[in-house]
Amino acid sequence: MDIARMTSILASVVQTVDRLELAALDGARLTAADLDRIRDIRRDCSTCVGLLDRFDGRERE
Repeated sequence: MDIARMTSILASVVQTVDRLELAALDGARLTAADLDRIRDIRRDCSTCVGLLDRFDGRERE
């Protein structure tokens, strides 16, 4: 699996987590801890996307 594919998968996860958070804020029954986990997943995936983008840029040089 190449870096672009990994980045794409992680970006998809971030979008899914965003939708989960919106659903939770619109009334889905999630606890504050669940929302914290959702936000942690988004943050971690976003961090990975950023690191992969930086790594991919270095490989191209």
